[in-house]
Amino acid sequence: MKIVFKKVPSSGVDFQTSFEGIKFYGKLEKKSKSLVQCIGKLEGTLTCLCDRCAKEISLHVNEKIDLLASDGIYESSEELVEVMEFFDETVDLDTILLSEVETLKSDYHYCSTCNETD
Repeated sequence: MKIVFKKVPSSGVDFQTSFEGIKFYGKLEKKSKSLVQCIGKLEGTLTCLCDRCAKEISLHVNEKIDLLASDGIYESSEELVEVMEFFDETVDLDTILLSEVETLKSDYHYCSTCNETD
């Protein structure tokens, strides 16, 4: 789901999209001509592999998301700000969702059997 930066009002617009059992919903609010704040939540079940035995496991996902979407290169002196840069004048919510899912998958996950053997 893509939303054009120009069409995001300062009062905000609600969104919802999903991928592989993960629902991503929330609100986009315009902060400046080229910045949109994305406040949302990821909910659902994510399938991944145990990092020790490679058994398929399901993870319950319930994560809050708060980031800025920039139309072009983001330049600021603020530290520790999560920003995704887009270069086609749209906020791509599916790209944000996929990025967050891959971040969750990149963590270490152990099945209940492997967790007990620590």
